[in-house]
Amino acid sequence: MPIRTITDKHYKGVSELYRKSDGKVTGYYVTYRDADGKPIKKRVDAQTRDEALLKLMEIKHQVDLDKKGTNMGATLPQPDKKILADENTKRPFSVISSGRTMQDHQKMISSYNDIAIVSLIDIVAFDDINILYGYETGTRMVNEMQTLIENTLKEMETTGVFKKQGLEVFSYELYHVYADKLCLFIKHGLHHRLLEFVVKQLSDSIANHKFFVSEDSHIHLNTTFGATKADSSVSLLYAEKALQEAKRSRKNYVFYDSYSIQKNEHIVNKVYETLLHNIKQETVTPYFQGIFDADNNSVPCKFESLMRLMDDDGHVLSPAVFMDKSKEYRLYTQLMSQMIEKVFDVMDHCEVAMTLNLSYLDINNSELCNTLIQQIKQRNIGERLTVEIVESEQIEDIEQVNEFIFALKKQGVLIAIDDFGSGFSNFDNIVHLDIDCVKLDGSLVSKIDDIKYRIILENMVKICHDLGIKTIAEYISDAHIMRLAKSIGVDYLQGYHLHKPEHWDNVTATFGSKGDNIV
Repeated sequence: MPIRTITDKHYKGVSELYRKSDGKVTGYYVTYRDADGKPIKKRVDAQTRDEALLKLMEIKHQVDLDKKGTNMGATLPQPDKKILADENTKRPFSVISSGRTMQDHQKMISSYNDIAIVSLIDIVAFDDINILYGYETGTRMVNEMQTLIENTLKEMETTGVFKKQGLEVFSYELYHVYADKLCLFIKHGLHHRLLEFVVKQLSDSIANHKFFVSEDSHIHLNTTFGATKADSSVSLLYAEKALQEAKRSRKNYVFYDSYSIQKNEHIVNKVYETLLHNIKQETVTPYFQGIFDADNNSVPCKFESLMRLMDDDGHVLSPAVFMDKSKEYRLYTQLMSQMIEKVFDVMDHCEVAMTLNLSYLDINNSELCNTLIQQIKQRNIGERLTVEIVESEQIEDIEQVNEFIFALKKQGVLIAIDDFGSGFSNFDNIVHLDIDCVKLDGSLVSKIDDIKYRIILENMVKICHDLGIKTIAEYISDAHIMRLAKSIGVDYLQGYHLHKPEHWDNVTATFGSKGDNIV
């Protein structure tokens, strides 16, 4: 049965085994590195994603113990029974016993018919706490944090913070909505500055509080806040969006006001409609940018294919507008399927070498990969194709990627990786992946005029050449950068100074229908 990676980053390292006929999940695999750094993929006994994630956390913890030389019989630290007993005496575990769903809480909030604030409060890395100290300790800490929030708000009210803002009574409700997530429902339309102050006070109180895991040891917790002031019927949903944005941008607080929500909704809806329109009308359009031999800048030796969409007015949209949203809405694969077919159609009609960009998300889609390889075989275009792996820093399962590379190389396909030099994972990849070419990170190439960056790039080129790997310098924006790129020994050049991406009809008008040499 095929395996697919779960795209939700919360389940990083967990893959699903699924039945191709109906997509039903039949099991789970986890990917991790052992104590020697070797990538491992193994099936685990789990019925749900959360169980598989728990198994992965346990495995990683044991690997960490092995690295430290701890014997295999080591156990996780257990919660102190006296601490648990004391906490149970102080306060009942009402925080975990509501049994309500998110929809139930939204209905409760929706019944309020005035302006209100909804804020979701999430404990950072709560899964680690459960794994390291046990679920009882994790639950107790959520309960303790709820009490701490209530006491902090009460203290702020007592000191007159809210009265100074014209609020005689500060009215709120505090719900435990899920695992490590609390919902603060404030029944006032606070000014965003006052709300920011409230969040800071709560955040500081939590961060400075000692959460005891035994009689003589404690830990500190950090929290992330997502808040909104919106129509009560959708306020919890928008608070969730604000919380996700805070996590994504690694901020401890994000606020969505009604204006930004409406504006964002209009943009998001427009992008979503555009994605659907392009899929249904099959208007995904490949643009092509030439890649030139460093010793011959007159004619491209091959072309990189780049995805573009069309809006309602026929204007071309760049990936910056739609790419992230297409993945968020799970529409990316449908766009990519059209892209592959149209690029291969060009290769069918013209004896030209092409580069096709695939992400780790694509490689994890077994159906897309199988279709890709079948198309390469049927069209007999492998010798003229390079597959460029973009976002290579996201690669988790080196073995899986190498299997895919091996299948492509059997058809004569060359392999490249993008943005080499953007992170240490790139250097790991050129050692462990069977690649033919790397594209130097454009942010480094654009600074090649700086001697420090030039030295770094020159040594990167030397490392690649010593390993038998060719190099492409992108972001060649002017003659000066091109001259410096040539001086450090790169093999190929790409950038707006040489050729801007354009439709294939325009490419053939400029260069003809054939490339020069295959990389």
